[in-house]
Amino acid sequence: MKKFLFFLRAYNDFDHLAPLIWKCLEKGDEPVIMLTTNFKIEDDYRFKLINQDKNVRVIYDVDKVFEKHFKAKTFIQKFNRKIYMLRRRPNSFIGKVYRKLFYNLSSEMNFLRKENFHACIFEWSTPFARGDKIEKYFIASKALGIKTLALPHGCNIFVNSDVTSGYRDSLIKGKFVDQSETNLFDYYIFQNPIRRDGWVKWGFDPAKTQAWGSLRFYPDWAKRNLEFCPPFDTKNLPSKKLRIAFMQFQKEYNINNLKVKDFLKKLSNIDDISIVVKDATREGKSFYDKSKETRELGKSLVSWVGNEVHSPSLIAWSDLVIVIGGSIGIEAMLQNKHVLYPSFLSSNFTLYEKYNAAFCTNSEEDSITLINCLKNGTEVAIPEGKEDMFKEIIYAGKEKFDVLEKYYEEISANTLNYLN
Repeated sequence: MKKFLFFLRAYNDFDHLAPLIWKCLEKGDEPVIMLTTNFKIEDDYRFKLINQDKNVRVIYDVDKVFEKHFKAKTFIQKFNRKIYMLRRRPNSFIGKVYRKLFYNLSSEMNFLRKENFHACIFEWSTPFARGDKIEKYFIASKALGIKTLALPHGCNIFVNSDVTSGYRDSLIKGKFVDQSETNLFDYYIFQNPIRRDGWVKWGFDPAKTQAWGSLRFYPDWAKRNLEFCPPFDTKNLPSKKLRIAFMQFQKEYNINNLKVKDFLKKLSNIDDISIVVKDATREGKSFYDKSKETRELGKSLVSWVGNEVHSPSLIAWSDLVIVIGGSIGIEAMLQNKHVLYPSFLSSNFTLYEKYNAAFCTNSEEDSITLINCLKNGTEVAIPEGKEDMFKEIIYAGKEKFDVLEKYYEEISANTLNYLN
């Protein structure tokens, strides 16, 4: 039996790491979950799913200082966060002084030594971007020779590399994003080779940076996840109208957020449809305040939900899923739903467009034409590129294989594999 330590921070991280935790349990190993935030996992349906036969140990070691600065809202709070982030940088003057005078990770080293973990699994990031706790556990694991991996906390469906406004603003000024700290991980894993290659071009170590496919959207897991997912409560919603799930995405991903609002406003005034808007699952990343925006929308908006409603069950309710930048369209495709990707609302180029895997529209008019066809019962064929997109994003550009088994083999291997 081998022991694995999984560091989780938020709803999204668990969505993409739960399949691997479940696989470890199925193999008879002992996965342990470490939470350094106040994310309460015990009531989450995915925790109950993986916890059906065996009890997964959960450890809370909350980094309260990081939590406070991460949620900064006022001007003073944001100013203090900037000072804090200077301390977080190990090579800055403040960072060096802090580590010289106040830094001690002996308790983290003692814990890891006592537990004898085979591998420590972190989310995508750098070892220094998530606060003192994560940094200390990471350095302690390196000191003890424990394998370290950065695994996806999301699923990036973009073809271009400058996917966020922050990346784009830096590059416009001729400044590359420093990726050197990511090379401290033994592995930095992506789902698909297009994204893997994009990051290698930006400075990631080509041996450590590998594409292993998607845990979250591997069909066997997606089916299991959907079956266990709490159903979307539809008792107060119209049943005979065209049902549309409008899935928002994180506001900084080169999305024209004001145009998204205008588009949603037009849709909400179309007769004989029912729209449910779902906020970005990464909390705090949505552009809109639903309590404010709903007052300006039409009668076809029937609900606006957050993470209390889970995407798989909302998609199961829907006839059409509108995706604004995110990967949740893959879940909709797996459920054989119609997927609309409004290309005119974002300046990123996606796998939906590259493979013609969704209805990628270039205007509001084209989008509304599709909606009217579906509303009127006109038969509309699913775009033919869906399987090509599955091959790229779910199976790392290869023929179909057991993705969960692949991840398990790599994290449980006794030696590093840099020959892929």
